[in-house]
Amino acid sequence: MATESSSDEESPLAQVVSSAVTGLTLVVAFGLSVVGIESFWVVFVVGFGGVLPLSLALVQYYQETDDQPERNERSTERPTETEDALDELRQRYARGEFSDEEFDRRVERLLETESVHDARQYAERTETQRDREIEDE
Repeated sequence: MATESSSDEESPLAQVVSSAVTGLTLVVAFGLSVVGIESFWVVFVVGFGGVLPLSLALVQYYQETDDQPERNERSTERPTETEDALDELRQRYARGEFSDEEFDRRVERLLETESVHDARQYAERTETQRDREIEDE
């Protein structure tokens, strides 16, 4: 197939669907046989030849479309706030607004505080350092 996944393993959903279709096909076919309907064999043809492949194709389609929005979001994502901030720092450094040391310090701080949790930890560390410096004076 053109859209085969990298592994040949079936997903759990595909396994459940194929088991359900197989079970239903067998129950209906043998039920019709017990009742005495001579053309019960048509259920096997329809079940295994039509319903099973169709249901597995629908499972594959569902799983591919379920993954697609994540891929599309990543590919069309605009630069993150961190990237925007780094670009701004680079531009200001290029204009001469920062010394080498100041630029390095700001980049380090920015990269240390990528998440809200990191920013809080950084603020607590700097506050503790300031308190120590004040006490030392």
